[in-house]
Amino acid sequence: MLDNQAKARKPSSWRSKPILSIRARLLVLALLAIAPLVFDRVQGLELARGQRIDRARTEVIDLARRGTESQREIIYSVRALLQIVARAFAKVPVAAANCNQYLTALTGNVPWIRGLSVAGADGRITCSTESDVIGLNVSDRPHFQNALHSGDFALSDYLVNRVHQWPSLIATFPVIGDDHSVSGVVLAVINLQWVGELVSTATQRSGASVLLLDGGGTLVAGSADLDNLIGKPFAAQSLAHDMLSRDEGTVTTEGFDGVRRIFAYVRVPWTQARLAVGLDERTVQAGIDHETTVAYLQLALFSIFVLMVAWFGGEQLIVKPIRALVRAATRIGHGDFRVRTTQESWIAEFEPLAAALDDMAKKLAEREEELRIANEHLEELASLDGLTGLANRRGFDRQLEQEWRRAGEINEPVALMMIDIDHFKLYNDLYGHVSGDTCLRSVGETLSLVTLENCVLVARYGGEEFALLLPGLDLPRIASLAEEARRSIEDLLITHAEAPCGYVTISIGVESVVPQPGQTAADLVEAADRALYAAKRRGRNRVDANAPTLVSTSEPTPRDVYEAPPLVA
Repeated sequence: MLDNQAKARKPSSWRSKPILSIRARLLVLALLAIAPLVFDRVQGLELARGQRIDRARTEVIDLARRGTESQREIIYSVRALLQIVARAFAKVPVAAANCNQYLTALTGNVPWIRGLSVAGADGRITCSTESDVIGLNVSDRPHFQNALHSGDFALSDYLVNRVHQWPSLIATFPVIGDDHSVSGVVLAVINLQWVGELVSTATQRSGASVLLLDGGGTLVAGSADLDNLIGKPFAAQSLAHDMLSRDEGTVTTEGFDGVRRIFAYVRVPWTQARLAVGLDERTVQAGIDHETTVAYLQLALFSIFVLMVAWFGGEQLIVKPIRALVRAATRIGHGDFRVRTTQESWIAEFEPLAAALDDMAKKLAEREEELRIANEHLEELASLDGLTGLANRRGFDRQLEQEWRRAGEINEPVALMMIDIDHFKLYNDLYGHVSGDTCLRSVGETLSLVTLENCVLVARYGGEEFALLLPGLDLPRIASLAEEARRSIEDLLITHAEAPCGYVTISIGVESVVPQPGQTAADLVEAADRALYAAKRRGRNRVDANAPTLVSTSEPTPRDVYEAPPLVA
């Protein structure tokens, strides 16, 4: 304290001047501003990476959609052809030999149909462009059953041909006679040449891959890198699981050949198959990884240099003065509002902050006093019951403790009334809570008026229960006041259809005692509460006044029941 006072008495010319101003220190730190350039470079590289990936996704999505559109067009054409053949067979039955020639002639100029057949209603193929399938029974195939029962065009999922063991897509159309009965089904095996065309287009990009999965997760067609995997199931593989869970999407993961690619997939129209096109992720990001690594390395080296400069130079130039101000602010934060930072030497840029801290300390001291006064006011509000405006349980307990201590010091009695509104729950149930609230307010106001001269506190003890604290009164006097209060409530004539007398009444238990060593205020409350419940047991609408029984230092004495006359039954 003496040192601080001595420093305060020194002339300002004696104070040591800082070597650099805050502006000079900021110039030193500005030399380190090159770092954002490196961040900007890395951000640009990451942006370029993202753009390449987005372009790759757009490209593969476009390729996949073009492939499915090719199949859509082919299926439309096949449906039209099957419809023509079905109508022809429905009008003019064709002999087996002529049937084969007729079908061969129809498919001669249709490159996307690999075979065309006609089966009877029993599923047995009677004629076909391929002689080795004649007599084959296809009645167990779902596409045959769909056409037979629906009477309309149906399409199979991708499946393996029973004869040639290559993947096929079979379209069917029923032969319907004039009597609307189905006499057979025309079947066409669709060529997957569109997949080959898509493969040719996609594989122009290095590392590109095309694959076609059926609804069960089996690879039925793909680019050359997948030839040895065609016909194998991949439903458990993550790529296949993702493809089969949605109709369309993109995912970056390992393909069936173990190469990580950016895949886009779509559901093939009229089937549960999924077509996917993938581009090698390493090819897409070629060159960008190396540039990014170099940029991050430069950033790491430069960051180390910046940290060294900031550690050794900033400690003395900036950090040390700031720490002194922080210590002062911490003391203020801990409640020491006598701190005065302006007694120390500061450079011009820090002087306003030091003055602001001193001003804050003064204002906080003033605000603390205001808060103390406000808290006292809030404490009063917290002790009031919001409905009746009387003291609440908290306020009652605090006042009771004060009166109990005071009465013990001057050896005077403390009297207490505990009051309960009779059958109040029935009143609430019958008339509603709004009327119940009005009843509570009326009872509270009446009790306050009746005991105005003698009562120091009327409190809403809880629910429909009230407590009146009357220091200095003996038992006969408080019993008389309680009877007066009971009659006053009865005279309000508040209608209560469920009450025996037809009006709202109260039951009162009273107690008066001179505090003795070892006794507590809770003992007084307990005794008055017992008296209250005695009044309720005896029929309600009455006062029960008990002789003092709060004895702790002598032998217990029998309780004498005192009843204030006259009481209304």
